[in-house]
Amino acid sequence: MGFTTPSYSLTDLFARAERGELQTPDFQQTYLWDVDRTRTLLASVLRGYPVGTLLALDTRNEPMRFRPRPLPGVPETSEAPGLLLLDGQQRLSSLYLSMQGDGRIEVLDFRGRRIFRRFFVDVRAAVAGDPMPTEAVFEVDDDGGVRSHFGPLIDGGVTDRQTMVDNFIVPVSALLWEEGNDLLFDMAASTDDPAVREDVKEFHRRILRPLAAYDLPMTRLDRDTSQIGVGQIFAQANSQGVSMDVFELLTAVFALEDPEFSLAAHWNECENVLRAHPALDEIDRVRFLRGVSLLVTSTAGAARGHRGDILNLSLHDYLWASSDLLAAFERAAEFLSDRCIFSVDQVPYSHQLVPLAVILARLSWEEGCLEQPSTWDRINKWYWNGVFGELYGAHASSIRAGSDVDQVTPWAKGETDQVPKTVEDAFFSESRLISARADSGVYRGMFALLMARGARDWRTGKTFTAETVEELRPGFHQVFPDGFCRSHGVDSDLAQSVLNRTPLGRRTEAIMEDADPKRYLSRLQSKAIMEDEEFDAVLATHELEPDYLFTSNWQAYFIDRRDRLVGIIEYAMDKSVVRDLDGNESAGDE
Repeated sequence: MGFTTPSYSLTDLFARAERGELQTPDFQQTYLWDVDRTRTLLASVLRGYPVGTLLALDTRNEPMRFRPRPLPGVPETSEAPGLLLLDGQQRLSSLYLSMQGDGRIEVLDFRGRRIFRRFFVDVRAAVAGDPMPTEAVFEVDDDGGVRSHFGPLIDGGVTDRQTMVDNFIVPVSALLWEEGNDLLFDMAASTDDPAVREDVKEFHRRILRPLAAYDLPMTRLDRDTSQIGVGQIFAQANSQGVSMDVFELLTAVFALEDPEFSLAAHWNECENVLRAHPALDEIDRVRFLRGVSLLVTSTAGAARGHRGDILNLSLHDYLWASSDLLAAFERAAEFLSDRCIFSVDQVPYSHQLVPLAVILARLSWEEGCLEQPSTWDRINKWYWNGVFGELYGAHASSIRAGSDVDQVTPWAKGETDQVPKTVEDAFFSESRLISARADSGVYRGMFALLMARGARDWRTGKTFTAETVEELRPGFHQVFPDGFCRSHGVDSDLAQSVLNRTPLGRRTEAIMEDADPKRYLSRLQSKAIMEDEEFDAVLATHELEPDYLFTSNWQAYFIDRRDRLVGIIEYAMDKSVVRDLDGNESAGDE
């Protein structure tokens, strides 16, 4: 694979596009830029500034690997392209539409509404500074009205050529063509003011003449560049526009294998299944493809799920693996539900669900494996080590996902006692019980773990299950409310910590308000219609000492709760927690 880096003038690029020699692959997104971004692009070109490098694939005398289509705004052609533009479509199409023909281009206004605009240059404003002030380029609507607040005041708007001459403005669409020179000549001839004539002359020298020589550089990939190479280069391209994700590129690859197959339609079917499980709401099309790649590659070596690996999938492999993976994701949703993780905002790490599903898919290939308690014990241990070790919050989660698929699968089957690296690497420091907040895996993991261990709602006495979650709508709420903590000098970090939170239904939390525990507990007990002993038992399911709440003894509560939560984390991870707090830090300094 090789490449060259030629440069092309704007008129050359426009001509190539109109001949059909330069086209885009049909998987490229077509979208609109906003009006300010388009104006800034034009101003940069008129100032002679670089606007980035185009990326194209040489396709001359080669069978078409991607279906081509003309650039937006370019007439249809039956010609096979010699160049396929992979990056830079938005820039080039904006320049093409704005700088030739009538210059009318569809853009977005600041509200995101679709509008049509033409762009003009104020000749005198353009030469008032060096470099040309960007405000010299202004926009005009279809009625000729000047829409830029810094544009010239033109009574009646820009209605005809004479208006342009009288106000010394040139449409950007004329600058590359003979019409631009003619307008400047007429402007100079229409005035006796030597200063204005000098401005027109300076505009021609500094802007119009250099524009004819303005080149856009292009990275031109050789025609023998492999399919996966094209995909990898494209995915890494530093695009100024909206980048195309790997799903859209794979759509084009599969369409070449089978023109009747639509990856988008197939994904819609898969997505409908996934969306039946709210905990899987962050499993989007790219994560799903990553799972497919991990599953396919794991059958012939190390599991891999990077962009290049996804783009190397065949349609045949995608179809069988996506079916197995979809069933495994449903099993993963059951796994989460059994651990009281019911919705996506309760999932510690959605990244971890991808290797979980792949592991479950591979284990399902061996009859009876998923019916063995020992299998689930090891999966459970791996899962909680990933959560409380916070190992799937790192940027390199795709690398860990591959190694987990390779290592957890045989370990869960009992084929090896070699502990997976995730389980080996994970450690939990008890100080995270104070510092972890709602956006952390620790916070969400503890919320789920307390519910899964049988925590019961204080108002109804019900456990939090798939059957009661809609009724109770649980949240991870404070035991000692903010008002109590402020009035009693509880450290703010401690007040907001996991130690001070427990699963409670929405209506339960509303009854508690901002009161002392000893006050709100009596209200809750009367609502629950429970005897003292029964109510104490309900409170105790939350891994806390009821007496400390009834006496509002927050110092003793925090010390006791710390030890209890450390204990259940150690049980879940099957390893000791790093003790990095002393008694004062978990009870507040007196």
